[in-house]
Amino acid sequence: MENTKILLLDDREENLISLKAILNRGDIEIYATTSPNEALRIVWENDIAVALVDVQMPGMDGFEFAETLLSNPKTKEILIVFVTAISKETTYAVKGLKTGAIDYLYKPLDPYITNAKVDSLIRLARSQKEIRDKNKLLENYATIILNSPDIIATVEPETGNVISINPSVETILGLAPSSLLGVTILDLLVDPVNSSLREVLVKRSYMGGDTIVVEDQFYGRLRQPVWLELRIMYKNRLLFVNLHDVEKRKAHEKALIYAQSQAEKARKVKEAFLANMSHEIRTPLNGIIGLGNILAATELDESQKDLISMLRQSSGSLLNILNDILDISKIDEGKFSIIPTSTDLRLLGKGIIDLMKFKAEEKKLNLQLVVADSVPESVKADGMRINQILLNLVGNALKFTQAGNVFLKIERLSEVSAGHKIKFSVEDTGIGMSEEHLSNIFSEYGQASENTSHQYGGTGLGLTISQKLVRLMASELEVNSKLNEGSQFFFTLVVQDANERVGDAKPPVSFQDLPPFEGKKVLVAEDNPINALLLRKYLKTWLLDATMVMNGREAVDAMKEQSYDLIILDTRMPEMDGFETARYARNQLHIKTPILSLSATVLPEEIDQAIQAGMNDTLSKPFEPEKLHTKIDFLLSRGAANI
Repeated sequence: MENTKILLLDDREENLISLKAILNRGDIEIYATTSPNEALRIVWENDIAVALVDVQMPGMDGFEFAETLLSNPKTKEILIVFVTAISKETTYAVKGLKTGAIDYLYKPLDPYITNAKVDSLIRLARSQKEIRDKNKLLENYATIILNSPDIIATVEPETGNVISINPSVETILGLAPSSLLGVTILDLLVDPVNSSLREVLVKRSYMGGDTIVVEDQFYGRLRQPVWLELRIMYKNRLLFVNLHDVEKRKAHEKALIYAQSQAEKARKVKEAFLANMSHEIRTPLNGIIGLGNILAATELDESQKDLISMLRQSSGSLLNILNDILDISKIDEGKFSIIPTSTDLRLLGKGIIDLMKFKAEEKKLNLQLVVADSVPESVKADGMRINQILLNLVGNALKFTQAGNVFLKIERLSEVSAGHKIKFSVEDTGIGMSEEHLSNIFSEYGQASENTSHQYGGTGLGLTISQKLVRLMASELEVNSKLNEGSQFFFTLVVQDANERVGDAKPPVSFQDLPPFEGKKVLVAEDNPINALLLRKYLKTWLLDATMVMNGREAVDAMKEQSYDLIILDTRMPEMDGFETARYARNQLHIKTPILSLSATVLPEEIDQAIQAGMNDTLSKPFEPEKLHTKIDFLLSRGAANI
């Protein structure tokens, strides 16, 4: 038996996830969306039997959505159940039933009740479908025709003359039924020559026996065009034509097309903003980190070394905030992946404590790592993302704790068939939160209260990205908190044992200790003076003969004068950017020298654009000099590019 198609409509993604989990079964096919307009498209294109619809939604609420479905013959048979957190007062129930719903489900949803009601609705939907299929075989439509809100007519196939037509033609088109008898139905069309109906009559495509559906514009009252949907069926040498007013649907389709156009514009604006923001922040940040690297390579006393360490920590925190913003965007667009690798959870926890201990010491807080003995030595997990989550949680705990303790705990709850169930938690003795504020803390750019950001600072992004990352790992970030007593944030992951041990991380290598590339010529186009200074310093240390220019135009002039072993181009420069420069070098100058793109954005679109322009590799700012050295070594070893 064919699976029953069910629509889930709720403006909150987490509610859709919950419903899909409850209804995860083999005999149904689920379509889920947070957009009422998208839901209208889904019901139009798919044979939806049951719709579970949230009542309270922005733009078009559940009642309006139900009325829209009910107003269209193609969708009015859909069984609608409202899913709501509104009280069970009679007024709401009556309103829902009047707009077309047949039942209610109340949040929080009970899985057993939900499945039982869905079972009942599926049986009802299948029964109704059987009845509708049988009704198509009936030949006597007299009573239905007279009472139908649609125009229903019988038409002579060869001539197109109207043999009979019901009273609805007067309501919809303002024409008396008696005046149309013997009139060719094509004479009622706005454009009979190019009409879909004319094509059906001429090609006799109705002879296949299927119901044919077309749309055409008819003249209505005062000669105003009216869009009608025609359902044409051939029976007993006659055409039975059902004409339904689809002006509302056409308006919705137009609104949907406009909304899609606006959404696409908004997406492009968002991409442009993220690219510009990434560039404008990463460019000076690369200078800060690079200058820190250069200073670290000089003779320093212990106090100065501590200052450099704090400089690196601060720039790293700024980079984390920027990455959080970009990560949220990538998760929302479905461009983010969890990549499990061999991970030492003890080493991971120790690294977090070591990184945050300066902040704890500043506030005289006791920051401790507690790892249970039962935690496996090495597991398969996305250590980078777990580290990102726990850094956010520990950073928040330190921020909102004025005295006492902050504990990072990792414990093994149980052994399961898929591996180990590990609990990660961060506990503090800080300001805590009241019940009313807990609901807002995971929302984007949201914080517990309005004055939190003024008193303690922060963007409100940390918990948002943490929750999204935890959900990508099939878990949920939860919180227990009491005002003025502290908070506990925790989540659990199921992980497998790793086959190999995790080695100790290699300490970063100073750029001065990296091997040289003596005798090689490099052309560098970089408009930012600080980044140009850093590149000149790195390249000179590695014995590279570097020609420095300020933009792509100067780079092209330099390429015309002499040849180079490597070309390094910043992507965003005045007069001629890196993409244009690379294309010109490849297509006009026919240069095959390897080209490395330096970009202050990590968006995949710009990386792809660089490769398409003819560059061989990319490096995103801010970068460590060791990574730049690796890229240069690889490209120089390739010699001429294979283009």
